[in-house]
Amino acid sequence: MTDFPAKRHLYLFQSFNALSYWIILGTPIVLLTLWLGGGSRAVGIVSSVMPFLAILQIPSTRYITRLGYRRAMLAGWTSRTMMILGFVALPFLKNIWSSNHLVLALVAILFTWSFLRGLANVSWFPWLRGLVPEQYRGRYFAWENIYVQLMSLIIFFLSGLIVGKSPTAFRFSIIYFISFAAGMASLFFLGRIPNVEIPPHEEAWGPILPAVRHVFRDKNYRRFLIFIFIWTLSNSGFDSFIVLFLRQESALSERMILWLGAISSGAMIAALLGAGKFLDRWGSKPVMKICLSAILIYLCFWMMLAEGVFKPHLWLLICLFIYNGMVKATIWIATWRLLFVTAPQRNSLMSLAMFNTGVGVFGGATPLFWGFMIPQFPTDYFHSFGYYFMANMVLTLLALMMLQKVREKKSAKTWDVALALLTLPMRSALNLLCMLSIFQNREKAQEDEAADGSNAAASTKALNSDNCSGRS
Repeated sequence: MTDFPAKRHLYLFQSFNALSYWIILGTPIVLLTLWLGGGSRAVGIVSSVMPFLAILQIPSTRYITRLGYRRAMLAGWTSRTMMILGFVALPFLKNIWSSNHLVLALVAILFTWSFLRGLANVSWFPWLRGLVPEQYRGRYFAWENIYVQLMSLIIFFLSGLIVGKSPTAFRFSIIYFISFAAGMASLFFLGRIPNVEIPPHEEAWGPILPAVRHVFRDKNYRRFLIFIFIWTLSNSGFDSFIVLFLRQESALSERMILWLGAISSGAMIAALLGAGKFLDRWGSKPVMKICLSAILIYLCFWMMLAEGVFKPHLWLLICLFIYNGMVKATIWIATWRLLFVTAPQRNSLMSLAMFNTGVGVFGGATPLFWGFMIPQFPTDYFHSFGYYFMANMVLTLLALMMLQKVREKKSAKTWDVALALLTLPMRSALNLLCMLSIFQNREKAQEDEAADGSNAAASTKALNSDNCSGRS
């Protein structure tokens, strides 16, 4: 754990904030969209709204410098939390409005929620940078991600219990009221995080385009951005379309799909416990290359499921979700770590804004595109989702090729990292055996010492008896 004054309120804010937004942006919103009568296009639109509105981060920097970090975050997070009440009321309109009107209302509420979030979110990372000392940042982000995934695990299980096998308007409304309550709790702790002064060099913002050109002139960072944009095209919205695929092609209930998501979150937590230390030792790039190769195998399995090579048995899906959770958690931590290594030191705020904006634009366009295209694909040769999985495989391969061109100064060879991962279970078992052996030897030594002590006491007693007899 970290040790700095603001850590307690930061962790509590992030925990309740994650509990709130996992309901808004995760599997529950996809299930609600389908329950209201939406199809793949509606799922694509819902999945793209929030990422698209990340483009607000660059222009909103101008008013952030006038309001301050804390005031901007409180204003944006309070107003967006109030919008969650719209999600609480919407399910009760199912028998009153048509499915088209219901989905349109859902998108409108989500758009407003994401708009308010996008305006304020740009102040979070600069504020965090002023709060968390540099020597604690790695451990802070690791534990922050653990808390976030723990909240995801809780909300998946809780949503599965509430929704049940037969969802109703009241049950969906309860889930979103929990999101609203968690959002209000996060505001309580956000208001107790101390403010920091805006550095002078961030107040004096010049024209945006020259700053963007200056950042993009860095060759290595440009390669990294191209890699992350390709990877975003492959990864964005994938979990939402997996939910859609399982609802259409399997007999799994909403509850079981939510619990599969909880299993994946549990796997993420397990991976996060050791990933940070492993990345610090071996570097980000070789670990990311191994993860992308693992994702290619993962996509192959989904391709075979779509084409009927395998049936979507529950045990196979559990294995896939555990596999994906561990790989996804590792690659995203490695990505953030590589971002801080490759981003130019000058104009670091603009570098981060460009990263977030690009990921948002590509992340928003991808689910929107696939939501409209999947129903249009001919099914004469492949399943409609088969085209989707094949395209993701191609994009993941291109991302892997682009990652090869990105330079990281302190990183090991990929082969050495692969060997370390392969031998990790054996080394862990040997360490456990060594610890058990040491423990057993220590117990035996204590027993021997106790036996020697008893023998010495008996000898002393016998000697004293002999001395007494001699005196007599």
